[in-house]
Amino acid sequence: MRKKDNRPDIISIALDKSHFSMDDLLKDSSYDDMLEIDLLKDELKLFHHVDGKYYTPFFDGAYSSLFDFTIHNIVHPDDVVIYKELMDPIILQKRLQEKSAHSFERAELRYKLQDGSYRWVEQFILWGKDNNVREGVIRLYIVDIHNRKMREQGSTLNESFNSQERNGLTRLHNEKSFFTLSTTKVNNNPDVNWCFISIDIEHFRLFDEWYGREAGDYLVAHIGIIISEIEEKYDAVGGYFGQDDFAIMMPYDEVVVNKIFEDIRSFTISFGSSVGFMPAFGVCFIKDVDNIMEMYNHASAACFYAKSDIKKRIYIYDNNMQSKSEQEYHILINFIDALKKNEITFFLQPQYRISTKKIVGAESLARWISNGKMISPAEFVPVLEKYGFITDLDKYIWEEVCKELRKWIDEGKKPVPISVNVSQVDIFTIDITAHFNMLIRKYRLDASLLKIEITESAYAEESNEVREVVRKLRALGFTVIMDDFGSGYSSLNMLSNINIDVIKLDAKFLNIDKGSQKGIHILESIISMTKVIGVPIVVEGVETKEQCDFLEGLGCRYVQGYYFSRPMPLDDFKKLIEDSSVIDERGFVVKKNQQISIREFLDQNIYSDSMLNNIIGAVAFYSWHGKDVDIVRFNQQFYESVNVPDFDEKLRSIQTLLPEEDKPKIYNVLQQAIEKRLVGAREILRFERVDGTYSWFMIHFYYLGEQGEEKMFYGSANNITDFAELQNRTNLIAKYSSDCIIFLSIINNKWIYKIASLGFEKDLGITREEFEEELNSGRIKERLEPHTAQAFRDIVVTSYKEMNSITYNFRMKNKVGVFVDLQMVINPVDDEVSKVTHIVSVHLRA
Repeated sequence: MRKKDNRPDIISIALDKSHFSMDDLLKDSSYDDMLEIDLLKDELKLFHHVDGKYYTPFFDGAYSSLFDFTIHNIVHPDDVVIYKELMDPIILQKRLQEKSAHSFERAELRYKLQDGSYRWVEQFILWGKDNNVREGVIRLYIVDIHNRKMREQGSTLNESFNSQERNGLTRLHNEKSFFTLSTTKVNNNPDVNWCFISIDIEHFRLFDEWYGREAGDYLVAHIGIIISEIEEKYDAVGGYFGQDDFAIMMPYDEVVVNKIFEDIRSFTISFGSSVGFMPAFGVCFIKDVDNIMEMYNHASAACFYAKSDIKKRIYIYDNNMQSKSEQEYHILINFIDALKKNEITFFLQPQYRISTKKIVGAESLARWISNGKMISPAEFVPVLEKYGFITDLDKYIWEEVCKELRKWIDEGKKPVPISVNVSQVDIFTIDITAHFNMLIRKYRLDASLLKIEITESAYAEESNEVREVVRKLRALGFTVIMDDFGSGYSSLNMLSNINIDVIKLDAKFLNIDKGSQKGIHILESIISMTKVIGVPIVVEGVETKEQCDFLEGLGCRYVQGYYFSRPMPLDDFKKLIEDSSVIDERGFVVKKNQQISIREFLDQNIYSDSMLNNIIGAVAFYSWHGKDVDIVRFNQQFYESVNVPDFDEKLRSIQTLLPEEDKPKIYNVLQQAIEKRLVGAREILRFERVDGTYSWFMIHFYYLGEQGEEKMFYGSANNITDFAELQNRTNLIAKYSSDCIIFLSIINNKWIYKIASLGFEKDLGITREEFEEELNSGRIKERLEPHTAQAFRDIVVTSYKEMNSITYNFRMKNKVGVFVDLQMVINPVDDEVSKVTHIVSVHLRA
């Protein structure tokens, strides 16, 4: 930490040759004159001069002539000796020849102005390579210090104001002196529109780490120079309170304030840094001198807002800031009370494996419920983070989660692993590893039951500390997840240096549901990368079926989001997992390089055209313009699949080849493909044959874009004529048969019913689809007599075990609630291919 005391002054910095030269410190300051003296040639060259100020302007020519003129006409008689000791040509020659510890000298003296009065200046001479001065040359700077000198001389008459009240590095007032002098100025000049400016440098601690402590001192010293110049020009008061905290009290002038900001900003970026080290300004007009500290606190509050806004870095205090501060204060007070009243709880949002739609875990999310009303996390979490109370919330949630896991185990239930969130603040305020180790010991839990989510920004900003925390947590058996991957800090280098278990990605920032090609390519690359390094990826924020299908198509296995489930109260989650069949106990699993990228198909050195055509099947490109849909390109497999006479003559206006009832389908499916660009759309279409029958095709269309007035599509076609005809015949059987045929399978310990035909559809008053849904959802119990449902299950189990047929009579309600007498015959099936375990035939009893 940078302290207020014992700081080197600006000269000390220049004395250290390994850091900064005096020329570095002076070249960007406000000086009146700068010239170079070539002692070997007795020549003078002027580079900068303020006209109309001193008794005579400097001029190019012989230095010896200027030296004599200055002694007799410019320098105050009492200061001539000081001037000669500094500027005598013989003494200057000796300085160039001597090997001294430093390459500059300075003196304070008085120069005559054109009106005949004298003004204090500080005169610097520099030489040598350390100051970027060529051999045999002296560089001279003259800086106006008259106002400062007057204050210093006045301090000898006033004990309350002495040199100890100024900081040695910045030459600015310390805190007490700053406010004392500011109060005096405001009281003496009440009609001036005075203001406070609070100045802070963003991430100044990181600046010290990045460029070194000396660079930090140099930056602080230079800001002091900038503010000192403002003191000189605008009757201002400059203050320095340690670290990177600067203050100015001055008459408000927007142009001047903007210039101060720009001068500081320009200097910070001269180090090669980014906007990460930009200054932030908070401004407050001084309306009440009796409460001057409160006025400055308001400026500090405005500065805080400026630090949180990368676009607007100068904020002027207004009452809304005070109101917001009061609101935040009430949130903090109420939060402390809420912890005592147990108003803080957590909801759980399940995480799913896409392929099985089963739960692999859940994330705990803090919730605040006061008097039956939920307070949005967006309202209180940022406030807790802002004021450093987020750790209190996190520690509370961690313990509540551990309590619940212990409760599940004690009740004889198998718990689901729960994710808990760890913030960057947590890592640097408490011993994370020790705390979690204490929790699992206290509640006798296996570490595998807790997954620890650490936001990605923490890895980037303090990677060494976080890497060590992650290492210790994993050594204890915890699963560590990098949360919010891709939020702005990600790098392959980070992933290679930190051994995490899972990456969590928010799909929203990729805009994949809006068809963003860039987002899609980024997501593809991230998923491929995680497979290469063998780290599973969970995509959260999945809200639509289209997003889910697209992610599954890319090979993403795990998702979290509203499409599957919103965050739910603990009791609702416990009811959800009472059925163990909804849980996937494998958790997060990944296999390296298990999927081939479709782009590999495009490598002609690997795949021949013939092989590619066989891989991708029957495909064609379509053009839709007006009412016409044309086939513009196709491959051999498409030609063979269509297999119709006069093929080439049927590539234009293919909608005319559809039966009338199917024509709207082709337009609808193309429109859906445009709207669902990520996943496309598919439809079964019939095309008329020469003999008057139909060929059935399942075509999956993908929208490619526009070419002029034409909309272009890619379509993969499957000839399903045989299947469609078989299905039609099955429908005929169902239509004209009195039996109901049901295929029964047991998949993942769950019974799955598939009705092939429903012969007594009219008698029950429901369709085949409705009846199948009732069987699979369990709602069929509502139609059966109370004892029948259990009896049916027992009969199926008996038939399966004994491999024999069983006949059973029962009654079932029709649509209007009247019982219908039925008889079913259950036949076991020994067929590993179809996975069907039973065929159930049901018919009406006479």
